[in-house]
Amino acid sequence: VPPLVVGAALLLWGWQAGWLAGAAAMAAAWEAALAVRWRVDPAAEDWARLWNLTMLLFLGAGLYLFLARQGWTTVGTVVATGTPAERLQGLRRISENAATMLRWLPVVFFPMALVWRWSRWGPLPVESFSAYLRHRLGVWRREGAGWRPVRVAPDWVFLGLVLLAASTNPSEPGQFLPLATGLLACALWPWRSRRFPAWVWAVLVGFLFLVSFAAEQGFTLVRRAYQQWEERFVTEQARQQFDQLRNRTSLGSIGRIKRSAAIVLRVRTDGEEPPPLLREAVFDRFVPNVWVASAAEFQPVLPSAQGALWWLQPHRPGGRHLTVSRYSAGGETAVALPGGALSVRNLAAMTLETNLLGSVRVKGAASLTGWTVEYLPDGPDFASPPGPMDLALENLPPAERRVIELVGNELGLRGMEAARAVETVRQFFLRNFQYALWQPYLQGATNSCALEAFLLERRRGHCEYFATATALLLRVAGVPTRYAVGFVARERHGDVWVARGRDAHAWCLAWVDGRWQTVDTTPPDWFAAENARVSSWQKVWDWFSDRWHAFQQWRQQGGSWQLYVFVAAMAVLAWLGWRQVRGMRWRARKLGPERAGEMMAGADSPFYRVTRVLEEHHGPRAAHETLAGWMARLRLLPPENGDGELGEMLRLHLAWRFDPRGLPEEERRRLTALVENWLQRRNRLAAG
Repeated sequence: VPPLVVGAALLLWGWQAGWLAGAAAMAAAWEAALAVRWRVDPAAEDWARLWNLTMLLFLGAGLYLFLARQGWTTVGTVVATGTPAERLQGLRRISENAATMLRWLPVVFFPMALVWRWSRWGPLPVESFSAYLRHRLGVWRREGAGWRPVRVAPDWVFLGLVLLAASTNPSEPGQFLPLATGLLACALWPWRSRRFPAWVWAVLVGFLFLVSFAAEQGFTLVRRAYQQWEERFVTEQARQQFDQLRNRTSLGSIGRIKRSAAIVLRVRTDGEEPPPLLREAVFDRFVPNVWVASAAEFQPVLPSAQGALWWLQPHRPGGRHLTVSRYSAGGETAVALPGGALSVRNLAAMTLETNLLGSVRVKGAASLTGWTVEYLPDGPDFASPPGPMDLALENLPPAERRVIELVGNELGLRGMEAARAVETVRQFFLRNFQYALWQPYLQGATNSCALEAFLLERRRGHCEYFATATALLLRVAGVPTRYAVGFVARERHGDVWVARGRDAHAWCLAWVDGRWQTVDTTPPDWFAAENARVSSWQKVWDWFSDRWHAFQQWRQQGGSWQLYVFVAAMAVLAWLGWRQVRGMRWRARKLGPERAGEMMAGADSPFYRVTRVLEEHHGPRAAHETLAGWMARLRLLPPENGDGELGEMLRLHLAWRFDPRGLPEEERRRLTALVENWLQRRNRLAAG
């Protein structure tokens, strides 16, 4: 790489990474080799040790970044969280961590690159970077097999790494690509084709500058478009989920979750079966195909004086207990509770909040969070009594209001007593409807006739339609209702009960006899129908899920385990690094002769004038090439070329340069005359 190019690239990287002072020090250390003749002389095997040491630094930096930036939590979000939006956010954090690691790779690889810069070596053998290649090379040598040496130029590799690292976080949009293009143009200038005049190269570089400016603007637009798409995607996915953080759920959101067999909840009881339904969110207002929570505000519940205990309603004797665990997304999650919940305890979270409808959520929770619930199986609910919104039908679109009133009138629901109305609606669905696995809507985006198709035409559907229709029909009878969503945990899995994505469920809450009661009109065979679609791979995925769950439990119960892991890993890496350094035996040498003031033999050879002309027309000689090898590669020597004069000049120069006896004065004059004749002939050819 030409002088000052790597130093300039380091300054560009430091500017982009916000570490200009450190980058300036690195650039100064790199370019100082131009002014100092002192060099180190590592042995060939030392380069392999240096590479191993660099890999240890790389592993240490990666481990630190992984632990410092909540790597386990991010991986848990991607692996164990069921929603696409949360997985996308987890993948985004992973990409940000990867970009951070890439941004600081020049610091990791700089020590080895600097040693090479201050050494007498040119391109390094490729086997220096691979233990496998070193092993195979030894085998090939013992077997007598041929091996064509392959060499790597560390300065070019380091230059590419620095520019790649600088691209990860451009501090000034619109400037990185043009600056990088300029650096590459400077680096490639000595290697340009001499068949074309310099102005052609200049025009091409100018064109690339213009392209780089346009490309930078294009990349900026692409990044903005992707960010807008990502925001819309996350918003849409959140809208389609039952998410009390956003206080809404659309028809079809439960069905989408049912397509997953991932374990969402793990429930542990005192030996009995868990409650039939675990509620996560409650809604009371239905607008076209969307249930909304009108009581949108959540209020924090203060823990009791005993510590991690939150009372949801006054304590009553005879309560049962169950423990639920699940993964959170970003420290927030819904709290799945059975009906009649009295209290929540043993919850590792900063805040527990509820709203008037009976939804509960936590903030500041661990990636794997759990809680113990005390509940009365048939006890009262802690949700607020009914309000006007629990009876509202006027906000329905005309088509759906018409069908609800039509079916309600056919059932004679108006004025009917609450308990009787509940039983009438229950029998209506039990006798006339069937459960169907979820399918995407066939109607348009608004799906304005979904309930009409369910009640009057198909008479089959999944739980969301049964729960929605039940809630609206009971309102025709004057019974306050709400729409609840959650999970059913009926599957035994080892010593716990589990609820999978396909066990998501929706039901109706009706105000009967002065309290909220569950009204689930979905045909009872729905659970068997959903679980009939078991994949042959489910046991394999369950095994991995259980191992990950156990690891997360250990991780969170291990106290300062991350510090212990990091210290232990650093100790191992330091020991391995010391083993690499201990085996190195370097020699320090000067580029010039050992005796000060003595000119290197052959330094005043006139043949160097010939090599400068050849480099101008054919490009510079590689650092590892001998003069004879370089000229043979260019086909300038016999028999490929008939220029025997050039071959004679090379022979005399090498004798002058390396023969311990030197070159006699007569042959020196002969070499000088040959060089002068050769240069004059070249000049005449160029002028003609």
